[in-house]
Amino acid sequence: MRAAVRAPPPHSCYSRRRATLLDARYVLGHMPQRRAPPRTAGLRAPPAAAAASVSASFRRTPPLRVAGRAACPAASVPYLFRTLLPIPTAFRSTVRVRLTSPAFLPSRRNFEGYIPQSCSGSSLQIYSQSSLLSLSPSSALVVSSQLNSSDVAQRSEEWFALRKDKLTTSTFSTALGFWAGNRRSELWSEKVFGSTEIKLEDAARSAMNWGTVNESVAIEQYTSITGRSVGSLGFAVHTDANFGWLGASPDGVLGCDPDGGILEVKCPFNKGKPELALPWRAMPYYYMPQVQGLMEIMGRDWVELYCWTPNGSSVFRVPRDRGYWELIHEVLRDFWWGNVMPARELVLLGKEAEARSFEPQPKHRLTNLVIFRSRKLASEAKLLCKDIGGHVEFFP
Repeated sequence: MRAAVRAPPPHSCYSRRRATLLDARYVLGHMPQRRAPPRTAGLRAPPAAAAASVSASFRRTPPLRVAGRAACPAASVPYLFRTLLPIPTAFRSTVRVRLTSPAFLPSRRNFEGYIPQSCSGSSLQIYSQSSLLSLSPSSALVVSSQLNSSDVAQRSEEWFALRKDKLTTSTFSTALGFWAGNRRSELWSEKVFGSTEIKLEDAARSAMNWGTVNESVAIEQYTSITGRSVGSLGFAVHTDANFGWLGASPDGVLGCDPDGGILEVKCPFNKGKPELALPWRAMPYYYMPQVQGLMEIMGRDWVELYCWTPNGSSVFRVPRDRGYWELIHEVLRDFWWGNVMPARELVLLGKEAEARSFEPQPKHRLTNLVIFRSRKLASEAKLLCKDIGGHVEFFP
């Protein structure tokens, strides 16, 4: 008899994050709020004049006011950001604001965005081109947002721990059943039994090592060719708590929301002869689930797929396709909630033999359709530029 599976609650683990002022203002302005507990009769909210003395150095900004009343207990952090913006470009000093009351209590409904951050007892640093704003709240202020950098280094112990209980974009093609053999079952076993050692053939391990070693070189070359600045993000999870079982580790972040994109780097191993490899002339279809998953999880609308080899490179632009995501999401959901999670619960109960009855088939009933759609989208990916032997050619 199959064990009932319930969707997990939003994760409560938090990591320190940095955010752009634009991102923080957008997220805080849309975050659900709850009023703080009422003050006792003997306490009153600080007057507006006290709020205006936030910083003596902030002379070019009007006093901090809350429309129609002094800074009352229910005054929200989103209003604080709207009041302080815009900051004059010429003004580059630091402003420090201390929230002296629990004026903002976010809802616990959804804190799954990227890696949530707990600002309790620490400072939230928000960077913009014109200024730095540092908030040091005395009460617990938990912020979940679409941030563009992470303190979690890729391939660190914390990074592996974050990925352990997620279905990550790099494994999407395997979960979808793209590959022959037991690849899908091996992924299931890794997620169910928590095996830390992944069984890889020597060729696959060498290919992985080649990509890891050359990734930084490839990103430098990409920056040199395109002139784009590449940001970093160690790990991301879906902003919707219902999809918190999905995770991603982008190779780079390009620009800021809402028009920013994602960089995904590939270093082909060329069947054991990488020194002879040439850059792709067309995008391989089996990377389509990964790049579409990155866009869905991170809420961005395009990916630049960069193929780097010792002999040259090529850049492809892949737009977001929501219809394709709906298709692959059905397969990924069946794999996670129909195969992985029921088996996990049985393993926790000590019923490993029964857990193995949930081992997936090599392919899902929709696998062939997904492959067909992947090939079609890959053929439509636009080649932006190609570099052969130092000669760069751009395409309209």
